[in-house]
Amino acid sequence: MDQTRLRHVVLLGFKDGTTEEELDEIIRRFASLAGVVPGIEGFEWGANNSPEDINHGHTHCFTLTFADEAARDAYLPHPKHQEFVAFAKQWLEKVLVFDYWAQTVP
Repeated sequence: MDQTRLRHVVLLGFKDGTTEEELDEIIRRFASLAGVVPGIEGFEWGANNSPEDINHGHTHCFTLTFADEAARDAYLPHPKHQEFVAFAKQWLEKVLVFDYWAQTVP
């Protein structure tokens, strides 16, 4: 199988009382990283809508795409990423990060 792109999946759950305006600002700031941090090739996000009720408190998913581990590894300590983390953490209840190489099926 072909290892095409590295996916960096971030699942977030927010503290009770987090407002829609605060969520909007968190999402806006996270999405803006794609335009300022070199190496981010793609950014997607969405809110959980699964009927299975097994999201364990994670309500939002963010997926960043990188060409390789070097690009991901440069993103993690990047000052703009760290600035975002410092901003968002006041509203975060749960965080799960999972990285994987996207596999294509022939």
